[in-house]
Amino acid sequence: MMIKRGLLSLIMFTVVFTSVVVFGNGPATASEDKEAKADKYFNLSNVEEIVVKFKEGVNLSYEDGAQRELASKKDRELSSTFSEFPDLKVNRLFTIFDKQSKVKQNKAKAVFHNYFTIPVPKGADAEKLLNSLNRSELVEEAYPKLEAAEPTLATNTTPVQSSNDPNFIYQGYANAAAQGINAPYAWQYEGGDGKGISYYDIERGWALNHEDLVAHSVPFLAGGTNASTSANHGTAVLGVISAVDNTIGNIGLANKAQPHVASYERGASTKIAEAIILAADDLDPGDVILLEVQVSGNAAGWLPVETWDAEYDAIRYAVSQGITVVEAGGNGSVNLDAYQSYSGKNVLNRNSPHFRDSGAIMVGAGSDTYPHTRLSFSNYGNRVDAFGWGTDVHTLAASDTTSTTGYQSGFSGTSSASPIVTGAAISLQGIAKAEFGNAYQPYQLRELLRNTTYNTPTDSPSTDQIGYMPNLENIIDNLPTPIIDTTAPSQPTNFTSTTQTASSIYLAWDIATDNVAVDHYELWRDSVLIATLSSNFYADLGLTPSQTYNYTVKAVDPMNNKSLPSNLSVSTSSGNTVTVYYKKGFATPYIHYRPAGGTWTTAPGVAMPASEVAGYNKYTVNIGAATSLEAVFNNGSGTWDNNGGSNYFFSVGTSTFNAGVITAGVPVNNTVTIYYKRGFTTPYIHWRPEGGTWTTAPGQAMANSEVAGYSKVTLTIGSAARAEVCFNNGSGTWDSNGGSNYFFNAGTSTFDSGTITAGTP
Repeated sequence: MMIKRGLLSLIMFTVVFTSVVVFGNGPATASEDKEAKADKYFNLSNVEEIVVKFKEGVNLSYEDGAQRELASKKDRELSSTFSEFPDLKVNRLFTIFDKQSKVKQNKAKAVFHNYFTIPVPKGADAEKLLNSLNRSELVEEAYPKLEAAEPTLATNTTPVQSSNDPNFIYQGYANAAAQGINAPYAWQYEGGDGKGISYYDIERGWALNHEDLVAHSVPFLAGGTNASTSANHGTAVLGVISAVDNTIGNIGLANKAQPHVASYERGASTKIAEAIILAADDLDPGDVILLEVQVSGNAAGWLPVETWDAEYDAIRYAVSQGITVVEAGGNGSVNLDAYQSYSGKNVLNRNSPHFRDSGAIMVGAGSDTYPHTRLSFSNYGNRVDAFGWGTDVHTLAASDTTSTTGYQSGFSGTSSASPIVTGAAISLQGIAKAEFGNAYQPYQLRELLRNTTYNTPTDSPSTDQIGYMPNLENIIDNLPTPIIDTTAPSQPTNFTSTTQTASSIYLAWDIATDNVAVDHYELWRDSVLIATLSSNFYADLGLTPSQTYNYTVKAVDPMNNKSLPSNLSVSTSSGNTVTVYYKKGFATPYIHYRPAGGTWTTAPGVAMPASEVAGYNKYTVNIGAATSLEAVFNNGSGTWDNNGGSNYFFSVGTSTFNAGVITAGVPVNNTVTIYYKRGFTTPYIHWRPEGGTWTTAPGQAMANSEVAGYSKVTLTIGSAARAEVCFNNGSGTWDSNGGSNYFFNAGTSTFDSGTITAGTP
C-alpha cells in the first residue's frame, strides 16, 4: 500500500536535500548556472519529453504546434535549436486549457498558459536539447518529464510468518478493523513488527523463560523482585506484545521489538516512580514504557498510577526524554472527569483549569466484539486516549516465574487492553524509524492513536469515553512525517489578575501560538509549579490575606519546548477579621478555630493573651473571604468548652464572649459603687449583675469607706445596667428587702436604712 501526501512531501524534500549534499557542485558563476541544471542526477538518455515554462510576456497562443509562433520570436538560442532539431514540436502541457479559455482573466490560473511540452525527436540527444532550451532568454525553466510514482513503505526484510503460529487464529485483537487493530497490515512494512524499538513492561512478575519468550533473552532491571505470584499477569502482557514468531504458540503484535522488564517491587517496598525513571534512562527516544499497574486513592475504585504525584512526575520525565508511556487506565469503574485529588482538584479532566497532562497514553477497556462497548469495570473520561480488548484475550500463561509453557484465552481488564495499544504504538514507531529515520515524539504518537477519523470508535464514544481502538491500516495509509520541533511557543501576553479576594487570585492571559500547537501552560507561584493547564485562566485559591504572590506562566508545545515566561506580582486583599474578647473562664484560655468551612488550627489552638479590658483575654483572626469564625475554647490541657458540641460562631468584627453568651462589640465593664450605712458591725454584700450569677453566700465583706459611718464596695457588672444585692452580717442575719432584694444602678449610690439614693453620702 501507499502512504500519502505527508510522506510524499518528505521524500521529495529528502531527494532534493540529498541531491544537493551528494551531487551538488561548488559555487557557480551566472553563466554556469543553467548548464548546471543538466547535471546527471538521472539518466536522460531515455527521456521522451521535456517540459518548458516560458517567461511572462512571451505570450504564446495556447495551442498545439506553437513552434511556428515561437520561431518568429527571433530568439538566437531557439533559432539554433530549431535549426538543429527541425522536427521539434511545441504543444500544450495542460490539455484542459486552450487559446479560447479565459485563463488570462483568472490571475491564479494565468501561469499555466506558460507551460508547454516538447517531445524529444527520435534519435536526438535529450540532454543537449535540454541545455539548449535552458540557454534561451525566453525560457524560465526547462526540465525532463521523468517517471512519477507514489512512494511506498519499505517491505519488511524479516517477514512475519503468522500462518505457522498455531494460536494466531485465536488472537482476534490482531485482526483487521473493526474487530482488532490490524497488526498483519503493519507487519508488511519494515519496522511494523517492532524491529528497532525497545520497550519496558513495569509491573511485578514474569516467566521470562517461557517457550514463546525465551528467544528474546528479556533483560530484567536490576534492583527489583520478580514476584512469582504475579508471573501469570506479566507473562500474559509480554505475550500480547512479544510472543516470538516461532511456530510454537502465539505471535506478538510487535514481536521483533526488544522487551525489557522492571519490577516496581524494589527493596521490599513499592517504588513505581523509581522504576519509571530507571527504565526511561535505559531507553532511547522513540522507545516505549508500559505501566501495568493501578493504584488506590481518593476514589471508591482503582485509579491510574499518575494520580500519585511522584509517579506523575516520573511519567512526565520519561515523556520529556522522548519515551512514549502507555498507562493502564484502571479497573475501578471511576468517572475520571469527576475524580478529585486530595486537594480537591479535577486533575484528570481535560476541561478543568486544574487538569494536568502527564503525556502518557491512557488506556480503557472495551468489549472484544464489534460494535465495541466500554466494559463496566473500566475507568472512563476525556483523559482516556485509546482502548483495547478488555476481555477474552488469548495470550501466554504461567504458574510462576519458572514456567516454560502455558497459554490462556481469558486475559482481561485494562491489563489486557494496554498491551494491545502498546503493540500498536511500537509498530508505528518502528515504521516511522525505518521510513523517516526518526520515531514520533510521544505527543504526536498519542494524537495518532486518539485520531477519531483513523481509529475504531466504540458504539457510543460520547458515553463510553474510553477513546478509540487503533486501526493500524488507516494510520499507516495516512502516515505523517515525524515532527522534529525545536521552536518554542510565543510568550503569553496580557498576563493579568482579573479579581483578588482575601484568599484567592484569579489570573488570565492571551492564548499563545506555536508552529505545531500549544499543548498546555505551566503556571508557577513563587518559583513553585502549581498547575499544568489546557486553558488560559486559573483561580488560585486558599491564599493568605494581604500577601503578595509572584506568578509566572509559560506556554509549552507537544515537544516540551517552552516559551519565554510572562511574570506578574499581585496581592490578596486584607480580608475579614474577627476579634474575640473572652471572659476568663480558664486561667490561660486557648482558642481553637477555623474560618467557617475552612481548616481548623492544630489543637489545642492558640493561647489568648490578656486584653486591655480587665478580666478579658483577646484574640484577632483574619478569616479571609469567610463571613464568620467557628471556635471552641479550652485550658490547653484537655478541658474544653465547645457549646455542647455545637461550637461557637463569631461574626466579622468584634465580639465579647462571657459565660457562653456572645454579644457584639467590646466588653462593656459597668461598675456599681455602694456606700452602705452600717446596720451590721461588719456588713457583707451578696450580689450579682442583674440576670447574672450570684456570688457564693454570704458574699464579700464591705470595707470601711472614707465617709465616717459607711462601708463601701465597688462591683464590676460588665454589660449589665444594675447590680442585684442583699446584705447580711456574715452569720445568717439577712436584709433582702423582704425577699425582693435591692437594685443599684451603674454608678455611685448610697444605702441608708433601706433607702437608695444616687451619689455619695
